[in-house]
Amino acid sequence: MLTLLKRWRSQPGGATNASAFIRVLESPKAPISDKVHVLQAFNDWDILTNTWFEVADALPAVEKLLDIDQFPDHNAAALLVSKVYFCLEQYERALEFALRTDFNVVPAPKTGLGNDAEYVNKVIETAIDTYKTLSSQGLEIPVTLRELVEKIVKRNLEKSEIWYVISLGFETTNLPMIERAISAMPNALNDKNQTTLHETLNRVVNGAFDRSFRFKVINTVIKTYMKCPSPDMSKICECYVLTDNAEAAADTITDLISRNLSTAAYQIAFDLYETASQGFLDRVLRRFEQKDSPDAKAMEKIHSIMKGHETVKAYLDFYVRHNHTDSILMEEIKENIRTASAHNALLISNGLMQYGTTCDDFLRNNLNWVSKATNWNKFNAVASLGLIHHGQEASAMKVLDPYLPKESVEGFGFKEGGAMLAYGLIHAKHGDATAMSTLAQWLKTADNEPVRHGACLGFGVAGLGSSSISGYEKVREVLQRDEAVSGESAGIAMGLIMAGNLNQEVFNELKQYTVDTQHDKTQRGIRTGLACASFGLQGDAEPYIKEAIGAKSNPMLRSTGICMLSMAYAGTGSPSVVRRLLEKVATDPNLDVKRYATIGIGFVLSKDPTTCLSYVSMLTEHFNGHVRYGAAMALGIACAGTGNMEAISLIEPMISDKEGFVRKGALLSLALIMCQQTDYTCPKVNGFRKQLLKKIGEKNEDSLVKFGAIISQGLLDIGGQNAAVTMHNSDGQPDMGSMVGMMCFLHGWFWHSMHFFIALAAKPSCLVMVNENLKIPVLDYICHANSQKYAYPPRTESKKDKDVKKIETVVLSITGKKNALKKQAAEEKKRREAAATAALAAANAQSSSSGTTVEDEKMEVDQPGKPKKEKVPEKDTKPLHRLMNPARVIPAQRQLISISDSRSYTPMKPLYKGGIIVADRVDKEKEEKLVSEVVSQINLPPSSEKVELKPFTPFDINLADY
Repeated sequence: MLTLLKRWRSQPGGATNASAFIRVLESPKAPISDKVHVLQAFNDWDILTNTWFEVADALPAVEKLLDIDQFPDHNAAALLVSKVYFCLEQYERALEFALRTDFNVVPAPKTGLGNDAEYVNKVIETAIDTYKTLSSQGLEIPVTLRELVEKIVKRNLEKSEIWYVISLGFETTNLPMIERAISAMPNALNDKNQTTLHETLNRVVNGAFDRSFRFKVINTVIKTYMKCPSPDMSKICECYVLTDNAEAAADTITDLISRNLSTAAYQIAFDLYETASQGFLDRVLRRFEQKDSPDAKAMEKIHSIMKGHETVKAYLDFYVRHNHTDSILMEEIKENIRTASAHNALLISNGLMQYGTTCDDFLRNNLNWVSKATNWNKFNAVASLGLIHHGQEASAMKVLDPYLPKESVEGFGFKEGGAMLAYGLIHAKHGDATAMSTLAQWLKTADNEPVRHGACLGFGVAGLGSSSISGYEKVREVLQRDEAVSGESAGIAMGLIMAGNLNQEVFNELKQYTVDTQHDKTQRGIRTGLACASFGLQGDAEPYIKEAIGAKSNPMLRSTGICMLSMAYAGTGSPSVVRRLLEKVATDPNLDVKRYATIGIGFVLSKDPTTCLSYVSMLTEHFNGHVRYGAAMALGIACAGTGNMEAISLIEPMISDKEGFVRKGALLSLALIMCQQTDYTCPKVNGFRKQLLKKIGEKNEDSLVKFGAIISQGLLDIGGQNAAVTMHNSDGQPDMGSMVGMMCFLHGWFWHSMHFFIALAAKPSCLVMVNENLKIPVLDYICHANSQKYAYPPRTESKKDKDVKKIETVVLSITGKKNALKKQAAEEKKRREAAATAALAAANAQSSSSGTTVEDEKMEVDQPGKPKKEKVPEKDTKPLHRLMNPARVIPAQRQLISISDSRSYTPMKPLYKGGIIVADRVDKEKEEKLVSEVVSQINLPPSSEKVELKPFTPFDINLADY
């Protein structure tokens, strides 16, 4: 038989017409040894490529051989059946028989016509898909399939294809597989391995995994980082934040200080303050107290950073130093205001524009206008001071003293309530023990609803993310009073305190109160509160979400479940969550549910604007106005600060929508997208600014749209044009303050005072480098771009500077005759000049043959009645420009920044991360100038005597002026 097979294989044209050998396989009388030789021959791709369709007819006979226990070569029979099924494109059957062989995951080398790699790779692909499917369905995986996958994993690890194995582990939630892949990395991690670890972190953080699985993967990543000779401690502490391991973060900082790496410890402390919650930071500080201090001076600085003093001080200095608010624009808007709602909007917008700048000139210069505020407008007028003086924690009481309650509350307490909210906004996300006890005392002694309302909101925003049980219980007492307005603020405040830390007890309590209360406002406040409490929980929040969404007869609970779903998976980009939200948009009859489900897509896809555009683009033309509004806001959230032209083109038609609230949503969304954009980066931004002013001034425009236009102006210029609304921190992770602030801002649909909370999402667009003493040194940055590309927008021209139309005067008869004579003389002069020009041209033509030309030289003379031509300022065409520390650097500009003298300082993290960066001074002997000293020298009065600055002038709201 071997001789026949050899002769058949070597015949001209290759092996064809296999009928004789197929009969050997089908014949029961053929010797077993001959069948084995035929099977082995057919397993050669050089033969099977030309004969598989003939062998396919004999498959039943070959499969029978597998049932004979005494058959000596089951492996060859099963392999042949598998290969034939592969040729028939029945891949699942091919896998079934491949699992009955000793399948080799390494393809044989290509020879002749055959290509074993195609077959092997297809079987591997089918095996992996089957393995994933069975794992996701929770079904038992056959031993043979598990062994085959094990072979595949081993082969990939040998080839150093680690990310492939990690991805498979994520898709099958196989923790041992992920740990095995990460542990296989060498101790000296190269760039590729470090990138793999970063991708692993992003995958586990943004995936829909339960908390225990997520924490175990991150801990494995930490162990691998620690194997490096010089591990990235900043990245390790980022992992500790993700796993909520405050004790390990504290130990890392103390260890760095004990090794005289204090600058690295300071940088980690700054990063922790930016990314971690208040509860996490409190636990870090308590851990410090339990351990012996390795260096008292360094630990004192660490405490100052972790308590936020250094960050608040640096950002306050930046906002004040670079304040670029357009005061003329504010005055122009004020002149166009005719209604109480627009008056209210401008007070809120002014607070946003002057966020953190401490500049209250607009309020001080317009005391009579401000005094027209009544009731809740008065509340917002005082509350706006909290945004203006954000960060001035030491002088907060002094600033707000004129408005805080003394022995008794004046009137209805709107002014006092606004002052309490302002106090909370000054301490936003940074409520120390003194601030929280002060707010708690006000909360306890408040004797009317507006005061309780302000105290609750102030308490919540100051204690954001603190997870304080005692604080939660104090606010709960206000909720149990069963008042509409204070109940709404209490529900929100409870969620702010428990942000990112929702548990069964809190959910059950608030859910039951939603069912029991008759106040819609309270129900809506609890909805926003539960959404904030669900932030970042992902799979851990699923039991609560399903219970809320499953309330078929209660639309308020269903909308609550949708908000919780959006916040739990905010920034993850989960396709399954987006599908669930789209399903609610299509099927739920309640308008609030539809609107929040559409907006939720923006939260979930906030990290991926392109995908968000693909999902939401069709919804911008939906027949339902609430869905259109939701689509506009979803795009605003996902594309905030990007200047995305595709998103702008989708939203622009909605400015002329038939529904007023849709037009308002479109304006707010465009303001979020175009924030800090210039004509270079977004050509439509100047046109949009003019459109906002036009909307504000139109007499027939809806008051709701005017309100939105004024707030939009505040969003465009937030923080003195030195901040931008962004949903993620510098590490690309969803930011709690930003997400929670945006959710509260959306509550502004129901209650105007909630618009203040968008300031929680405003991040300063700065680059502040500090030295080892936490002082700001004098140094230059180089931006490798044109200076006008990222410049401030041009200021609004005042009315005095604008051209004034000439008034037509009465013309006497004698003056008319004189003008007619002058006109005739001018025409005659023109005719003579034309004749002279023609003669000159003829002379030039005649003299051209002799090589001479006559030049027409004219003297430029100022003609009467014609304005002088002003020189247009030349555009800056230089490819780079310099910036002084601390510098205004917007997110799009960060990649283009470098230190002018790289030998002066060594930063602890890349400049493109922005924010506060600690740097080591290279030449410590060289004299170091500090920015504070330079500024004091510049601002010093010429006389040696100190000039006494005027104290803050509070405005007094006098109702008699209204």
